Amino acid sequence: MRSVRRIGFCLTVFGLAFAAPLGRTSATAAEGPAGKKLVFLAGKKSHGPGLHEYEKGLKLLARCLDSSPNVKGIKIEVHTDDWPANPATLDDADTIVLFSDGSDRNEQAHPLLQGDHLAVIGRQMKRGCGLVVIHYSTFVPCKPAGDDMLKWVGGYFDYQSGPGKRGWYSKIRTATTTCTPATPEHPICRGLKPFELREEYYYNIRFRPNDKRLVPILTTPIPGEPDVQVVGWAVERADGGRGFGFTGGHFHHQWKLENLRRLMLNAILWTAKAEVPQGGVRSTVGSGQWAVGSGQWAVSSGSAPVEG
Repeated sequence: MRSVRRIGFCLTVFGLAFAAPLGRTSATAAEGPAGKKLVFLAGKKSHGPGLHEYEKGLKLLARCLDSSPNVKGIKIEVHTDDWPANPATLDDADTIVLFSDGSDRNEQAHPLLQGDHLAVIGRQMKRGCGLVVIHYSTFVPCKPAGDDMLKWVGGYFDYQSGPGKRGWYSKIRTATTTCTPATPEHPICRGLKPFELREEYYYNIRFRPNDKRLVPILTTPIPGEPDVQVVGWAVERADGGRGFGFTGGHFHHQWKLENLRRLMLNAILWTAKAEVPQGGVRSTVGSGQWAVGSGQWAVSSGSAPVEG
């Protein structure tokens, strides 16, 4: 059953408590002044514990933005089971963040390839909405979705047009490497420093040839490859929208790394056309938050939003 957590807040004084008590409320409950609206879409769980934790990962990132001392004027919705129960909520989103299964094993496992979802997202892109795709969400077929992903976020994992029986153009390698901000002057790179990360990297991503929109955001050496690889990138589209892709996110516990969280939080704000703070988004997490899904961040059992 789909569920949604909606967080509406406006911090007028640092540390101001939420005006509404935690708990189930109606969809018409007050959410405070209008601000940037971020819609997170979490795919269905498909891997073992601690891997591809779509729901837990997005809830953790939502909590980090929600509680950040240098972010204000945003509203967040986290929808589970691939897609919102009411897709109309996408119509006024400033950015959409997708963390889900890909389509290489089953096209219907990718939320954007179900029903009319690709067309729905296409309408949001045409009005200038942002889009963020994380890890396995970058896996789409060359047709029908590859050209759209090139247009909307700049790149995708191409598993169809490569050589050999497998047909993969893009590649996968699990390794511990040093990730480096590739374009330090870009707002997404604010506050980022080189950091060590053990990750299931997707790389050799399919990009448009000579795409002048494309900005490399995060690069890393991959063992056995002669050149550093782009694993995070951004584009600004002709329609005014912004896109960001990141191929990491395999291991849930890696969100404990401040630089990794900052990369994603900065990117989410940037795609929403919100101001990325100088020094980047500040966030903290405790050890208990690796088991997100209880207490404040529990998934509601119905479609009514839970407001903070």
